[in-house]
Amino acid sequence: MKKSSNGTFMDIVLAFILVCVVSVILSIGFSSCGSAPASQPEAEQPKVEKEQAKKPVKKEYTRVDFVSDLQKALEEDGPDAALEFYDKKIPSKLKDDYDLIFLRAAICVSGSRLDEAEALCNALSERDPENQDVIGLAAAIAKMRGNNAEKTQRMKQLLAKDPYSPIANVELGTELFMKKNYKQAKNYYVKALARDPKNEDALLGKGQCEYYLERDDEAKEVFKKLIEVNPYNIEGYLYLGKIAFANDEYKIASDNAKKALDLAPNNYECNMDWGMYERYLGHFDNAISAWTKAISIEPDYFLAYTYRAGLLDEQEKFDEAIKDYLMVVKLNPQYYYAYESIGILALHEKNWTMAREAFMKCYERNKTNVSYPLMITYCYYMEKKDADAKNFSNQVLRKMDRNSIEYSMLRVFHDKAGEKPLKQRIGNMNNRNQQGKMYYYLGLFYDMFGAEEGAKEYYAKVISMNSPMFFEYRLAEWRVKDKPANN
Repeated sequence: MKKSSNGTFMDIVLAFILVCVVSVILSIGFSSCGSAPASQPEAEQPKVEKEQAKKPVKKEYTRVDFVSDLQKALEEDGPDAALEFYDKKIPSKLKDDYDLIFLRAAICVSGSRLDEAEALCNALSERDPENQDVIGLAAAIAKMRGNNAEKTQRMKQLLAKDPYSPIANVELGTELFMKKNYKQAKNYYVKALARDPKNEDALLGKGQCEYYLERDDEAKEVFKKLIEVNPYNIEGYLYLGKIAFANDEYKIASDNAKKALDLAPNNYECNMDWGMYERYLGHFDNAISAWTKAISIEPDYFLAYTYRAGLLDEQEKFDEAIKDYLMVVKLNPQYYYAYESIGILALHEKNWTMAREAFMKCYERNKTNVSYPLMITYCYYMEKKDADAKNFSNQVLRKMDRNSIEYSMLRVFHDKAGEKPLKQRIGNMNNRNQQGKMYYYLGLFYDMFGAEEGAKEYYAKVISMNSPMFFEYRLAEWRVKDKPANN
């Protein structure tokens, strides 16, 4: 399961805030650390001066104090609370401070107060049109508004002043990455890393490019570097897991995914990946548990249901598997392969109506696969709806090539007769998958109308092919093992 995600531009915005807070604290801290006057031997002082010295001096609320308290409000209560604190507590003498106004604009962006942020950026740009941080923040605002042209213009403005700007190179690299232009995207990430070798967004982006370019060794080194820079970066572990999995190193893949999962137990992808690797290791309970957790995290996303359904199906827990497949098609009606699985399992459970409705959905999405109309016709017969079986199959037959063996097979189902010429035609087929499918339907025809020996003969032919590249193989296998959903 390859992921095409990258660090969001909001991460860059939040980085602006952190950088600004730290820079303000440091700059003010250093400027206020002058040496105290050297102590002088205490001389006899007048009584009045001694009394004044004893009075407590009220401490001035400094720029450092304000920024420190603002940072605390932001971290503990979020952007809105931080902005409220800013407006109430900023000393009047600091209201025109350039860095603090920029800091306020950045907090506005993080709180999605874009109009206010834009107005502040415009005011700051008038004072210093070349300020790189302000240009970058303006680009963030443009992106959040969906104004890609403005955002790109701002990024190019940054690059014109600084070709190795990490912010601009990461963002433009991400644009190309999302368009799957991995080679050019990588070039931007490399430029960002030339300036800032520990930039996590650039490392992640470069690693992803190497991964999708199938340069696994190079990708592995980048993700190891990312983890070295930040041992808590779950993406690094997840991609090391994906690389190992692609090379059939399931234990290594699982170990890396588990490291990510330990760091972020409520992360959807961590649970999905670890579950998949555990499944390949045969640790089925762990896989089910991981996918169940993923479902609890994102109950309205279909993928975890699909994975869990497949494993439950393999374990022959058919009722549970059907429930999961039904959730898949509820959440993603276009995923017609789930309908096929529902149809197969419903046949096993003798739920002819559910099977027919599922195969009907398959047929709506794939008119060329004759398996679906054959199964739909069969289900109608099993529901004792012979007229519906004939009406449906007749409509399909009108649109088929009369010389094809698929037409002949469906005609046999429609007419309930005429199967004998098919035996030789099927035997002469060169495509083994198609031949196996046709043998199955010939067996199903005999099964449906009580010719048990004929059914067994052709089911056995299907099984002897030992080539389960078509879903009918499984149905034949069930029938031979006396597990089918037939009379």
